[in-house]
Amino acid sequence: MFVCLCNAYRDAEIREAARFGARRAKDVYAALGRGPRCGRCLAFAQYLIDEVHSGADEAAPRAPANLPASRACSAGAA
Repeated sequence: MFVCLCNAYRDAEIREAARFGARRAKDVYAALGRGPRCGRCLAFAQYLIDEVHSGADEAAPRAPANLPASRACSAGAA
């Protein structure tokens, strides 16, 4: 999803920059090439960054705990 409409930054880009060590929204934006413009996205961008550094960010989605693994994903099943 888009986090910053001014720069067209997506949540995945922000999370990736955070995984490479950026800890502040302004640092992430600098790493991505353009600084913040209107600033309305900075709080949410910081939330995503904090999520990455707290370990709450998951690189790959997982099935809910109450769903048996055999039923977690039926795509591509033969």
